[in-house]
Amino acid sequence: MRATGPAARRTCLALLPLIAFGLVSCRHLASPTESKALANVKIPAHWVAGPSWTPGQSPDHDWVADFGDAALSSYVRQVLAGSRDLKAANLRLEAAAATARIIGADLLPQLSGGFSAQRDLQNFIGLPLPGAPPGSVLSSRTNRFGLSLNLSWEIDLWGRIRAAKRAAVADFEASAFDRSTAELSLAGQAAKTWFALAEARDQVALARSAIATFTETETAIRERFERGIEGNGQNSASQLLLAKGDVAAARERLAALEDLAGRTARLLDQLAGDYPSGASGAAAKLPEMPRAVPAGLPATLLDRRPDLAAAERRIAAADQRLLEAKRSLLPALSLTGSFGSASEDIGDLLSGDFSIWSVAGNAMQPIFQGGRLRANVDRRGAETELAAVEFEKAALTAFGEVENALSSEKFIGRRVEALSESSRLALEAYRRSLEEFELGTGDILTVLASQQRLFTSRSAWIAARRERLDNRVDLHLALGGDFHPISPPPEKSNGS
Repeated sequence: MRATGPAARRTCLALLPLIAFGLVSCRHLASPTESKALANVKIPAHWVAGPSWTPGQSPDHDWVADFGDAALSSYVRQVLAGSRDLKAANLRLEAAAATARIIGADLLPQLSGGFSAQRDLQNFIGLPLPGAPPGSVLSSRTNRFGLSLNLSWEIDLWGRIRAAKRAAVADFEASAFDRSTAELSLAGQAAKTWFALAEARDQVALARSAIATFTETETAIRERFERGIEGNGQNSASQLLLAKGDVAAARERLAALEDLAGRTARLLDQLAGDYPSGASGAAAKLPEMPRAVPAGLPATLLDRRPDLAAAERRIAAADQRLLEAKRSLLPALSLTGSFGSASEDIGDLLSGDFSIWSVAGNAMQPIFQGGRLRANVDRRGAETELAAVEFEKAALTAFGEVENALSSEKFIGRRVEALSESSRLALEAYRRSLEEFELGTGDILTVLASQQRLFTSRSAWIAARRERLDNRVDLHLALGGDFHPISPPPEKSNGS
C-alpha cells in the first residue's frame, strides 16, 4: 500500500487522545517518599570512649602511611594490585554498570531493520482457461521482496522504567561501595599480617636470647654441681634439672615461634597474590605508635564508611523497585510503527511507488493476574523495610566498632606502658639476683625465677605493642579509612 498524507495525519490524530490521557494522569501520581535510612538510628553528638575532632581538624586519609613505614606502604599497594578478590569485585562492578545501561535502554525507542525474500509456486487445476487442455495443471511462480524499518516504543508515562533504571544505578553504586569496603578490609588485613610477622620475628629473637641466657645459667649450676657446691642448702641436682627444663622449654617455644613466623610470611605472599614461598616481609618491623587519630563526629561516620554507604544505596534501590511494582498496576502504553517497501522485483524496493507503512498504538491495563502484581508490591515493600533494618544494624555495628577501638586505644596504651616498666624492673631484678648468686649471697632459684619473669614480661610487651598497632588499624577501618565514591555508570545508547 502506498502511503498517503491525509491517512497518516488521521492515524496520528487518532492516537493523540490516548497520549494526552497518559500525560495528564501522570501528574497525579506521587513518587514514593525519600528513603529515611536514619529515622531509627540514634546518633550521639560525640564519641563516648574518645575525643572527637573539631571542624579545624580532619581525619587521616592515607592511614597506612601514617605508620611511617615505607616498606609497609609498598606491600599494601602490592596486595591491592594483586588481589583476586578485588579483581572479582571490579568485574561485579562492571556487570552492575552494564545492567544499569541495559535497563536504561528500555526508555528509548527500539529500531530494527529487515529484509525479506519469498518465492511462491501455485497450481491451478480444472480452471477453464483459454487454450488450456481439459484436466491440465497450470503453475504460477511469483516473487515477493520486502524492505522494512520497524520501530517499537513503550512510553514510560508513569515512570516505571525510570524507577527500574534508578534501582539499577543504585545497585551499581552499592557495588562500588562494596568494592571500596573490600579494598579497605584487605588493606587492614595486609597491615595486621605485616605486624604479626614483625612480632613473630621479635619473639623469635627474644626466644633465642632466652635460650642463650638459660644455657648460661645451666652451665653455672652444672659447674657448681660438679664441684659439689650446695647453694644455700639447696640440692644442686634439682637446680640443674630445673635449669635444663627451662632450656628445653625455651627451645620448644623457639620452634613454635619459627613455625609461626614462616606461616605468617607465607600468608603475606598469598595476600599479595604470589606463590607462598615465605619471601615477603623481609623488612617487617613493629613501628612506633603513630600520633592520635582524630575520630571525627559520629554523624560523619555515615558518610565515611563505604559499607554504610552501600547499605544506604540498597535502601534506595529497594525504594525504586517498590515504585516500579506500583507502577506496574497502571496501564502500559506502547507505539509500534513500520516503514518500508514491497515488490515482486527486488529492483523496485528503493522506489517510492512501492512504499508501505503502518503505525499503531496499544494501551494495556492489567485486570486479573491471580494477585501476582499486588503480591509483587507487597514483596517489594517488605524488601524496602528489610533494607532499612539492615542499614540500622550496620550503623549500630559501625558505631560500636569505633567506640571499642577508641576505648581499647587507651587501655592497651596503659598496658604497653605497664609492661615496659615491668620489663625494666624484671631486668633489674635479674641482674641483682645474678650478682647475689655470684657473690654467694643469693640462691639459684631466685635467678631462675627472675630470668623467667624477665623474658615473660618482654614477650608480653612485644605482644602488647603489636596488639596496640592492630587496634589502631581497627580504628582506621572503623572510621572508614580512605575511600572514594565511584560515579554512576555513564549513559550509553546504541541500536543493539
